[in-house]
Amino acid sequence: MTLRGRTWAFHQHGQALVLGMLMVSVAVASLVVLYNLGQTVEGKVRLTHAADAAAYSGALEQARALNAIAYVNRTQIAHQVAMAHLVTLAASAQYGGALQSQRSRGNPPVSLIAMLFGPDMALAYRAGQALPNAEARLASAFAQHDRVVHQVLEAAAASAMTELPASRGRVMRKVLAANFTEGTVKGEDSAQGLTLQMLSDAWPGFIERQVATRKSGLRPTVEQAVERFGFLKKRNSTRRNPWVVSTRCPLNRHELRRRGSTWLGPDGRWGALDTQSFHALRSNRWIGCYYREYAMGWGTAQGQKIKAPEGVDYVDEPPIDFSQEDFWRWAEQSTSWDLFSGITNPMANSYAMASAQRWPGRGLPAYREVAASRLQDPLRFAVVVSMAGAVLKTTDADSALASPGGWFSYAGLGRTGAIIATSAAETYFLRPEARADGRSELATLFRPYWQARLSAVRTQEVLLGRRSP
Repeated sequence: MTLRGRTWAFHQHGQALVLGMLMVSVAVASLVVLYNLGQTVEGKVRLTHAADAAAYSGALEQARALNAIAYVNRTQIAHQVAMAHLVTLAASAQYGGALQSQRSRGNPPVSLIAMLFGPDMALAYRAGQALPNAEARLASAFAQHDRVVHQVLEAAAASAMTELPASRGRVMRKVLAANFTEGTVKGEDSAQGLTLQMLSDAWPGFIERQVATRKSGLRPTVEQAVERFGFLKKRNSTRRNPWVVSTRCPLNRHELRRRGSTWLGPDGRWGALDTQSFHALRSNRWIGCYYREYAMGWGTAQGQKIKAPEGVDYVDEPPIDFSQEDFWRWAEQSTSWDLFSGITNPMANSYAMASAQRWPGRGLPAYREVAASRLQDPLRFAVVVSMAGAVLKTTDADSALASPGGWFSYAGLGRTGAIIATSAAETYFLRPEARADGRSELATLFRPYWQARLSAVRTQEVLLGRRSP
């Protein structure tokens, strides 16, 4: 081989070495890029799971707050039922004291009641007695309930509403931190490059503080709850003696009328009234047959001096007795009572109202309920979670994620080179079982049926998350 041929072969061998070195460099660079890309993908997947867990936890915190408010509302109802019992007990205690007083005066005598209406009525008349300090103790208990509903429960509901955004954020950040307790991200999220930002939030305005009205909300719910207690229902009964009293009105008899009721006034204050009267059938040439009422027992307790419930006849200053004038003449001149066809105890009502126990109270409290305009809207929010690229383990110390023009480009990166994940969740109302009437039930804060679930992320939220810093 000539010298020129050997020189050409030598140069060919050197070119292959250079090509091999270039291929090795490309392979190494590809491995680095693949490793960095793999780290980014793994970080993105992990961050997505953490964002979903955080969003679900935030929705669960919302559900807990709404259920807590629902329990506050239900506790308000329970206190109102207790207050209704207290005023009824107070009226009953005063009623028993009046029975004892009238019995001791013999007005009317126990023997007369026994003869006309039977021994059981006489036994009940004889059993009536005053209870020492009962009214004061009941009034004190009523005041405690009034303080609880207007101060303690009101503060609890207000706190649950105002503190929810902050508590929801704390819960979500704790969940994020818990998902990165090992590895490169530890401790506080912001200190380790992990941040959370709200993209949308339906909480503002979702709940309203409402005043109890006659048609909706707390008042009808309280009235419905009270109807379940027999002690608070109408206490009306009439006993008639069996024989003819007057030939002028042979179908009428002496009557023993027991009347009682517990009511919630238009101003939201409770009242109770209990009376019993002996109505003796009489007649004269001026007005014919009429009933002469002998009040036997009376008692009432009311939050304030309010108008008596419909159907309660009374006068403001009733006479103590009728030893100086005829009952029928006074009734004709001073009242509009129906002395023949009436079915109430107006004289006993008058004595009761004249000695009524007036308990200070603030009426029905305010309550929280879902705003009427938001009943069909989900209580939903969306968040974007970002993790700085600098915290990822990559082959270069500066981390290529810090600059979009680095070793690689990946769609999961934000504008600053951080990994981002967007998630959404909502709190919804659902009965644990179907209603008996088959109807659907609107969302309400009187039933603790609030639950949490993840929600689909909207396109606008995805775009907003990518633009977030």
